[in-house]
Amino acid sequence: MTAQPVARLTFSDGETVDVDRAVLVGRAPEARRFTSTDQPRLVTVNSPNQEISSTHLEVRPGSGADHGSAIVTDMGSTNGTVLTLPGLSAEDLQPGIAVQLLPGSVIDLGDGVTIQVTNV
Repeated sequence: MTAQPVARLTFSDGETVDVDRAVLVGRAPEARRFTSTDQPRLVTVNSPNQEISSTHLEVRPGSGADHGSAIVTDMGSTNGTVLTLPGLSAEDLQPGIAVQLLPGSVIDLGDGVTIQVTNV
């Protein structure tokens, strides 16, 4: 049984991914810390200048107070992640700190790769 998606990610190359479980994004994402029953979605993005880390960030459904929304966490990427929430200025994500995503948010991974966050 899959959970109801809490958001849709639209990548700058046109790919769309629903957030109904953890989504790992990077040049060559690896799911190391997950059990076999809880496999995340792995989304590989093109990074011609190698600015994007192999496992750059995670987007997952929130729990507790964040239930019903998506959460983004920079996985300690080399060059960082910039998040722009609707109506706010862009800010760098702190590695390992989860931030709630709002519809209309834009995640910039570098190397020309962006992710638009929308409702499903």
